[in-house]
Amino acid sequence: MVEIRQALKSAWFFLFLCGSVSFAQRGVFNSAYKGNFNVQLGTASTYFQASTLNFSGSKFDFVLHNSNLRQPNNTLALPSSEWSENQYKLTVGYTVKRGILLSFNIDNFKYLIPPQELLISGRVAPGYDQLGGLSGTYDNTPVSMDTLGFAFNVSSAKFISTRLEFLQNLYRVKNRMFVINAVYGIGIGALHSASDVVFGPAEQSRISGLSGFGLNLNVGLRFEFFRHFYMMPLLNGGYLLQRNLRIDISDATQHVRHNVGFGQVSINIGAVFFLGKKENCDCPHF
Repeated sequence: MVEIRQALKSAWFFLFLCGSVSFAQRGVFNSAYKGNFNVQLGTASTYFQASTLNFSGSKFDFVLHNSNLRQPNNTLALPSSEWSENQYKLTVGYTVKRGILLSFNIDNFKYLIPPQELLISGRVAPGYDQLGGLSGTYDNTPVSMDTLGFAFNVSSAKFISTRLEFLQNLYRVKNRMFVINAVYGIGIGALHSASDVVFGPAEQSRISGLSGFGLNLNVGLRFEFFRHFYMMPLLNGGYLLQRNLRIDISDATQHVRHNVGFGQVSINIGAVFFLGKKENCDCPHF
């Protein structure tokens, strides 16, 4: 009888131990679980391909061939008090299936035409451009910006996109206090831009509005710490298709069109958390 009781006690202890271990395994937070949210903030340095810009309006119609574009600051910029002056990246994501992340993103690009020799084709009505000095007809004519007052600047091109990303585990310690995940993604979305130009009869106010759309691909590594926080260096590339950059608030016919490819290096920091009830997830609350 004593032996039976001892055997029952041993069995209950074994079941309790197995259940505890099983619960502990299920309870370890996994950043790739379905139902997790993540919030991410980053800053970037962007390289732009040469681009052909089309300027159209009732008084002009000309093209700048293969113009070089660059961002105002060629390095990764730390956030400043003027948030709009940074090339920032903001992401809110949701894991729709284990290892599959759907996110809403705002990537803020900034670029301009730096001083260079412009190759111009088209026409500008005589006397119209009192600021920049362009006038007459051009046929693949090289003109140095050092002799003109002309300038073009996109102070903010917000790429508002939906992105699908895949997480692939590369390394983790047993308790998941440190994890390395590979990240691959593809995104598509709209562009909301603010641009200004030194060109025409008078200085114009900066004009903003929907201007086109874009697409991008990204790949990176997500270094996760303490199960909920991560740092992610990311390589990003794609196209911005600017179809309607307004340059005169009083004349809707005046706009700039161009397509430009870009490559980007960014550093992002983020957090992963679960908002639902514990019983709906086999991971603990954050």
